[in-house]
Amino acid sequence: MLHKHVIILKTGIIIQARTGSSRLPFKVVLPFDHTNAIIEIILNSLKANSQGIPVVLATSTNGDDDVLCKVAGNMDVDCFRGAEQDVLGRFIQAAEKFNFDQIIRICADNPFLDVAGTMMLLDHSEEEAYDYIAYRVAGNIPSIKSHLGLWGEVVSLKSLKKIKEETNKKLYYEHVTNYIYDHPDKFKIKWVDAPELVYARKDIRLTIDNVEDFNMCKEIYYEMKMQGIAFNTPNIVNFLGKNAHYLDIMQDQIKKYTK
Repeated sequence: MLHKHVIILKTGIIIQARTGSSRLPFKVVLPFDHTNAIIEIILNSLKANSQGIPVVLATSTNGDDDVLCKVAGNMDVDCFRGAEQDVLGRFIQAAEKFNFDQIIRICADNPFLDVAGTMMLLDHSEEEAYDYIAYRVAGNIPSIKSHLGLWGEVVSLKSLKKIKEETNKKLYYEHVTNYIYDHPDKFKIKWVDAPELVYARKDIRLTIDNVEDFNMCKEIYYEMKMQGIAFNTPNIVNFLGKNAHYLDIMQDQIKKYTK
């Protein structure tokens, strides 16, 4: 009888966060849901749905980011601190410290993070040694470069080290995985098509860059919570369909910013 080869990697979730932002400073620690900040909402969601995978918050050594380590400590989440601008190096060092072979990378400006959908990406890592696993949307665009703000991505530590060895461009040190999908011939990549209900949606923006995004997403979050609507992708899309004025606001923001 043939036995399926299962690859076992030590996986960890690393959420990148810092308080410095040119458009909206301290956005991840501002009150978003009554007293809870976005970072607290994301950490709570990760802890509740991460299937026992360890969670680490990776921030910078900038003194302003002390507050993030304090939040992490209060929530029993490990905090790692590294260079503010060299996010790639920060991820490598954090993964090495906690002995992660494989990283689920999460951005801290996505309050509607679909943790269950993100965890499903790991299914593909059990039988193939992929360097990078992520959702993509229409036009073969990595979901991380879309405005959706719904999922994280999976990347191997060895791939991050390879990036560090092959380039010193600031762009690739700040945007951790851009080098991988800019050089697909150098990595073993698994693209997973995003769910059909959002695959071709270019009118949804749930990531937070500025005060307009923040106020709109805060209102959507409040309305859904007050109506007892669970925060998952189908419910969010359905809610936006019934409240199209939010889509109008999103369209204005999408026109202003490209990923």
